Amino acid sequence: MIDISSVIITTVQRINKSEPGSGIKILTYKKDRHVSIRRIDDTRLQIEERGFEQREFEIEEKQLKKAIKTLIKREFPRSRKVHLKVVTQDR
Repeated sequence: MIDISSVIITTVQRINKSEPGSGIKILTYKKDRHVSIRRIDDTRLQIEERGFEQREFEIEEKQLKKAIKTLIKREFPRSRKVHLKVVTQDR
C-alpha cells in the first residue's frame, strides 16, 4: 500500500520501466475498484477503468500524468492509501 499523494510519481516511474504488455494496477483499500495501465508499445498505453465508470481507452505516454490525476479524483475520491500491483502479460 502506498499513500495517494505519491501514486502519480510512482506509477509514472514504473510504467516508464515496464515492458510492452505489462503494467500497473491501482486498487482501492477494499479492492472493489481499480485502474489498470498497460504498455502497448514504446509510446502508447492502454488504461482500463473498473469502478464508478467502466471503460477502456488508449493514450500516448506523454498524457499519462494528467490521465492518472483525473482517474484518481474520479475513482478514489476519499481514499488516502491504495494498493499497487504489478501486472504482466499473462495476467
